[in-house]
Amino acid sequence: MFSTAFDLLLVVIGFGAVVFIHELGHFLAARWAGIRVLAFAVGFGPALISFRRGMGVRAGSSEGQYAMMLDQGKGVGVSPTEYRLNILPFGGYVKMLGQEDGNPYAVSDDSDSFQSCKPWKRMIVIAAGVVMNIILAAVLFVIVFMAGMKVEPARVG
Repeated sequence: MFSTAFDLLLVVIGFGAVVFIHELGHFLAARWAGIRVLAFAVGFGPALISFRRGMGVRAGSSEGQYAMMLDQGKGVGVSPTEYRLNILPFGGYVKMLGQEDGNPYAVSDDSDSFQSCKPWKRMIVIAAGVVMNIILAAVLFVIVFMAGMKVEPARVG
């Protein structure tokens, strides 16, 4: 029974690592392209733990407090990016300014928004997740074949 639970835990950790690497690709490409990243999240649903440079680690999301700080003019030195670990460990996302998947008619005129970025840079940002997955697969392939696998040779007869 415990080996099955351990195997399930390994699958969840492995899937989470693949998603993390994928989203990291989008995140790094967006930062390279000059797009403001609002959130880098592992998992879905409400935030368990969040971190924002200038505010530190919090239980839950710091989004509300950050918006209040901006309204009061106290947001200087605080990062616009919130790093989150959410309650459901499957999946993840990178939320960029001006990229509203749920509302394609939403527009952001800010110079650091996804929509204001040149189309070729947007293509790189979108493709970066898949490219990171390919790099991860190549690295894992090399590691597995370097480490080897203990298997008994086949015997005939």
